[in-house]
Amino acid sequence: MGIWLAVATLVVSGCSAPESVTAQAAVIGRAQLVEPAGSAPQVRYCEYFLEPQGAPQTNGDASNIRVVYYAPDGLEGSKLAEKRINGVIDESGVLLSTRPQISQEDFRLGEVREVTRSETGWRMRYRADRKSRLTESTLPMDKLDVIDAGFDPYVRQHWQQLKAGETVQFQFASPVHGRSIKLRARSIPCTRAESDLCLRVELAQAFLRWIAGGEIDLEYIAGADGKPGSARLTRFVGVTNLLNNAGEPQRLQLDYFYR
Repeated sequence: MGIWLAVATLVVSGCSAPESVTAQAAVIGRAQLVEPAGSAPQVRYCEYFLEPQGAPQTNGDASNIRVVYYAPDGLEGSKLAEKRINGVIDESGVLLSTRPQISQEDFRLGEVREVTRSETGWRMRYRADRKSRLTESTLPMDKLDVIDAGFDPYVRQHWQQLKAGETVQFQFASPVHGRSIKLRARSIPCTRAESDLCLRVELAQAFLRWIAGGEIDLEYIAGADGKPGSARLTRFVGVTNLLNNAGEPQRLQLDYFYR
């Protein structure tokens, strides 16, 4: 997810959070049940991508991006989780790294997901809840192509290939499984006129797709200048990286709103 800096406070229907959060939010993602078109959204949570603190690093050094998750009522104390993304961003705050370091903690259950650099490779750590032990595994540096929010920069890098109908395959970090998962992305017809590129992401192996199912559909717009370098994710439909209150995966529709 790219961070787009601006000055006005972003207001999204169905989302509410403390003023200190909304004032910093450059992007808000609204997660709701997947409903037929025209139905009133049943919002499950909202995610707030906060502006990076300090000036963006233009020398290739990494910056920290915070993403905070709030329940729809947005009352103080309704913070569900927080994620930190450590990667290179450009002068406008857009994430450039396809393999940023990430750390996410769910404050309800105590679930932890981490992918960080170590001397021996990519270290993945996962804890299902506070009662579980933290598991850890390491992958060589060349065995991962994409980590978490790094998928958006990956799409921008392969925009022309995807627009031309080519399928791209990549190794995606899965701290939940302690390994990489081979995925493929391909373009599909867009159902909304404003979308410039629509993708389906699924497991690369056909027999695993039959067993697991659960593809992800995404919609992008090319950006104000019409170039892929400023493309924005506008919709995500699939299993999200935030569990429900019972600790189970949830398939939702996330719509993204930018300042």
